[in-house]
Amino acid sequence: MDVTRTVGLDRNDVIAAAKSIYSLVLLLLLWEFVAQYDMVHSYFLPPLSDVLATFYELTASGTMLEHAYLTFRRAMAGLLLACLLGIVVGVLAARNRIMGWFWDPVIEVGYPVPVIALVPVFMFWFGTGDLPKIMLVVVGCFWPVAINARNATREVDENLVWSARMMGTSDRRLLRRVVVPAAAPGIISGVQIALPIALIVTFVFEMVAGGGGLGHLEIQGVRSFESAQVYASLIAIMIVGFTLDRGLRYLRGRLLAWT
Repeated sequence: MDVTRTVGLDRNDVIAAAKSIYSLVLLLLLWEFVAQYDMVHSYFLPPLSDVLATFYELTASGTMLEHAYLTFRRAMAGLLLACLLGIVVGVLAARNRIMGWFWDPVIEVGYPVPVIALVPVFMFWFGTGDLPKIMLVVVGCFWPVAINARNATREVDENLVWSARMMGTSDRRLLRRVVVPAAAPGIISGVQIALPIALIVTFVFEMVAGGGGLGHLEIQGVRSFESAQVYASLIAIMIVGFTLDRGLRYLRGRLLAWT
């Protein structure tokens, strides 16, 4: 019996899926081979089997899930706030001369600043709880969202705007029904850029300041010389990032089905 037909999969889809991950499988096998034959000291590179066993133990005990939830919550809270502020500022900076005059230089100067450099400042101001982590994510994610929203809004076809105005569309309705939908692909691209920034900022802040999260779990592994825990934490943040990225791509496809 053909298994692919039983589960409703096309043989070509299975082959394509296998081809898309074969390089990753080879790297993982190489990792296990190098570690098992002591080509690299186990402290620096433990066997993949040990890492996966540690990952399973931490997940089964609930420790991994608890820390992953903290990282996810902080990153998503900051990202959502950054998207709200960035989209509003970006669209208004593109459509309003005064807003553009004020925000254009702020955005251009603020975007190149490495947000990780602000970790000590935010610790000094706000401590080491959830608030500084979320706020720093907002700062780090605001710039790419605002820049993409501004540029996408400026690139909206003026013929669409003129046509809507000729039909008596008010400025508020024009912005909501014409400008923002036309700029949506660029705006969502900005959100896709900001997503890994949110995870990076949260992870690094947790490494430095503690307070739980996958970054804190990784540093605990370093301090206790548990290298398998370090790599297990890295695998966990990779899984979180990959899942969120795929979810955002799916959402983009649903929202922009008309493009």
